[in-house]
Amino acid sequence: MESITTALGYLIDPVYWAVLLSVVLLAALASAIPGMNAFLVMALAFPFILFEVEEPAIGLVALATISGVSNTLDSVPAILIGQPSAATQVTFLEGHQLARRGRAAHTLGAVYAVSALGGIVGAVLLTIAIPVARPFVLRFGFPEIAATGMVGIAMVIVLSRGAMVRGLISALVGMLLGIIGTMGRLTVDPFVSMPLVPFIIGLFALPELIDLMMSRRPVAAEGASFGRSEVLRGVGYGISRWKITVRQSAFGVFLGAIPGVGSAVVDWLSYAFGIILTKDRSEFGKGSLDGVLFAESAQNAKEAGAALPTLALGVPGAPTWALVVVAMIPYGIAPGPEMLGSQAHITILLVITLALANLIISGIGVGVTGFLARLTAVPYPIIGAIVIPVALLSTFVDTTSWRGIQIALGVGAMGLVMKRYNWPRPPMILGFILVDVIERNHFNGVSIHGYAGALTRPITITILIIAITVAAVLLRSVARMERETEIAVEEADSEGAARRGWKERLLHPDVLIPIVVIAGVGLLLSDHLQNPVQDRWRFTTYPFWLSSIALVLLVIELGRGVLGRPRVSSIMDLGLVSSGMEGARGAALRMLGLFLLFLLVGTTVGLKWGALAFALAGPVVLLRGHGRWLMALIAAAAVWLFIAIFLDRVLYIIYPEPFLREWFMGSG
Repeated sequence: MESITTALGYLIDPVYWAVLLSVVLLAALASAIPGMNAFLVMALAFPFILFEVEEPAIGLVALATISGVSNTLDSVPAILIGQPSAATQVTFLEGHQLARRGRAAHTLGAVYAVSALGGIVGAVLLTIAIPVARPFVLRFGFPEIAATGMVGIAMVIVLSRGAMVRGLISALVGMLLGIIGTMGRLTVDPFVSMPLVPFIIGLFALPELIDLMMSRRPVAAEGASFGRSEVLRGVGYGISRWKITVRQSAFGVFLGAIPGVGSAVVDWLSYAFGIILTKDRSEFGKGSLDGVLFAESAQNAKEAGAALPTLALGVPGAPTWALVVVAMIPYGIAPGPEMLGSQAHITILLVITLALANLIISGIGVGVTGFLARLTAVPYPIIGAIVIPVALLSTFVDTTSWRGIQIALGVGAMGLVMKRYNWPRPPMILGFILVDVIERNHFNGVSIHGYAGALTRPITITILIIAITVAAVLLRSVARMERETEIAVEEADSEGAARRGWKERLLHPDVLIPIVVIAGVGLLLSDHLQNPVQDRWRFTTYPFWLSSIALVLLVIELGRGVLGRPRVSSIMDLGLVSSGMEGARGAALRMLGLFLLFLLVGTTVGLKWGALAFALAGPVVLLRGHGRWLMALIAAAAVWLFIAIFLDRVLYIIYPEPFLREWFMGSG
């Protein structure tokens, strides 16, 4: 009782409220910046909190709050402008399609409702679970985490709807890309490793941004509703789905309590969990609001789950919570039993604050969304001229070199091809993220327990059974959905095969793409066989088996392409908006020119000037009328503010030397 009284006493302390509101606003602003994440925001706030906040309870809770609320407003850029982060890929897949239909305000209102409720449910479950969770967390070791990743692989089935073989190939290629550079393997130049932020921006964000810029239209259709009333209707819908939200939030707490399972994994697994328990699955992948809510409610609740091992054992449940553990040391606090004993007031205050902070940030979202949703009515060349340079600069910040930009552009080109020719991208990003979780924990589990011991642990067996069940349920559902379109697809394939001669078939993308991918996978396999980590593991490691299975599936897909029967129906991904539009070819050439301008100016004058050149030229070359010049100045001013305030004054970025200028001067 004394601990509860002490915790409640902070609620009348003005310092507590000043710090709480400051970190909530900081998290809200950072959520809208491409490439930003909770860990970076916490790292920036860490020294300020540590040196300026004397009370340990307030300081530690403030840091934890940044992690706890950063997943609410990061849905805004994913839905409105097609700019996903690691934690908002499902939100992008489903929510951005809703924004295209003019339902952005309604969707965001529902997201805020379930985010607030998810945070509250997470806080309540954290209160209940901390005293009893310690034995369970201790039994959840490396084999169990690897098995959890296998549940994620089962997601490939539903994410490959309409293109099963292509989806599995995408997942395998994503897994191969995910292990480039790890443990000294697959170090084919120019890649040393494949960082997550440039990969996500390249695969998901850049193709969408380029496509919408080429369309030269707003995101939303005409007649879209943006008012506060539409946001509130969305809030009402979110509240009406409270049973689903509680269920998904509980699942998010469970996943968050497993150390090493990150936001991106929680995103997809919670989505799969919701789909399994839904009778009508036909709308998923086509703009399902419930699909967005499945992921968003779990994302906010997972932070309470991540607090479980952090507070009970001192084992950070996520990278952000590692900073909380680090901050405990100078404050003279040890995680573990003390957090339920002498320091129990901090734990209680944390629970209260997570609930309050989620309510506050959701209220902020409701207040500003009516205005922000109007961005979907702005011609996209104006928005893209701002977002694309900022996204490319964010990839540089993530890698501190041109390599991040090169990866984003290279993966972006691949993403455009996949988007254009019906190769699903979600399985690729899922494989990219999960391979490290599965392989690292599988390797550690086998090293400690042996193969037999790792596979026969009770919790591991239970999780693997769940994975097989998930795969079976989803496979049956997918088969039923595909039967509805099978006849139409086969007829379309037959007509296409009849129209195309052998020469046309061999030069068709359904043939050329598998050939190119076979060459790439073969190159990675050759590199592994020539340079294995240990020679005796040459044929037993992940690179060998992933490459071998991918090559078999690629040969199957190549055979279908040669015969003119790729059998691809409606896939779970976003198609090209600009495809077939008048002037699309010319717009594509202009977009290519904008990227070449960025690279030319960036490598001869300076990176920041390349970003400004893109922002200034984008509206001019893609829009018509005299107003485009004013829009160009506005776009350039927005990018300049981002550079001057955030990159130069907050992050103190050191820009790379313009190497082409140095090369020309040196050669002269």
